[in-house]
Amino acid sequence: MSINFLKPSCRSTSNSLKFGLCDDPPPAKNPAYIMEGNPDEWIAKVNNLKQENVEFYAIDNCVNVVRPDGKPRKCDGVLLYNNNLIFVELKSRKSKKWFKGGREQITTTINHFKLNHNIATYSKVKAYVCNNLRPLAHTGQAENIQKFKDDTGYILKGKMNIDLD
Repeated sequence: MSINFLKPSCRSTSNSLKFGLCDDPPPAKNPAYIMEGNPDEWIAKVNNLKQENVEFYAIDNCVNVVRPDGKPRKCDGVLLYNNNLIFVELKSRKSKKWFKGGREQITTTINHFKLNHNIATYSKVKAYVCNNLRPLAHTGQAENIQKFKDDTGYILKGKMNIDLD
């Protein structure tokens, strides 16, 4: 059975110059979403300098994706604009191994996405693990970043700001 990762019921949109991505604290029961006000609550900040029409499709708590071991392991969502995809995992913690966990969640999601959608039709595919408590966390994550590249063919960034180009 095919999985639709771009469900209209899981979509929020914005064309604002800057907006945030938010998620409920664990254990989250609701899907992640776009927030245009209250920047102190944003887990990720999206810089949309061209004011593109951006869609955010929640995946976690919205799309049924499970690993082969039966456990649900998926990222929070995907940004879609001008035929570009950005997979996003939102974290709000200082504990260790959050980046590795985010990498694993995005890897699982991309692998399932590829089984259900033709990812080659998108102009660019990117991935971010965003943590508002560790906004520049890519330092020291070379091994996780390389493993992600090996597993998916894409670059993984670990920072709070997502710049749309």
